[in-house]
Amino acid sequence: MSDNWAADARVGVPMMQLIAKQISQCKDKPRAIRRIIDQQWLDEESKQQLRETFHVTDADLLVHEREAADKARLRTRERYGIPLPTGPCSCDADPVVHASGRIECQKCGAEWPAAEVRRLIDLQWLDEESKQQLRKAFRVTDAELAAREDAEAQHRSPRAS
Repeated sequence: MSDNWAADARVGVPMMQLIAKQISQCKDKPRAIRRIIDQQWLDEESKQQLRETFHVTDADLLVHEREAADKARLRTRERYGIPLPTGPCSCDADPVVHASGRIECQKCGAEWPAAEVRRLIDLQWLDEESKQQLRKAFRVTDAELAAREDAEAQHRSPRAS
């Protein structure tokens, strides 16, 4: 096999070998592996089999991202010797988002303001794509924060008059 995948495909190198070669070049990046699989011209069942083979299903990616965030947090603690800020409570727990949009501490149940969740996401040593996914999961994107601030401002305005 050569470095030119298109040429390999023309001479009959099996597709799975081509995919495996592409994946081997980014084996430590699960999101990149998933992207390679999703770009293939295969039926959805075959893609799902590849995702399971290379451990890049949706559930696997969430586990990888959580582990990466935990490792980054631990490295920071080891380096600086102090815990990272954890939100409105002093618990070292992850925030939970309820269907209503309310964000609270898993451990003690204290409510987290959306701006605090956003600040913690922005502090993490993750790539921007992962941060954006976390912002979407916790509903703290720029647009959602702006909408919340507008709603709070309108809610406060009638009281002031």
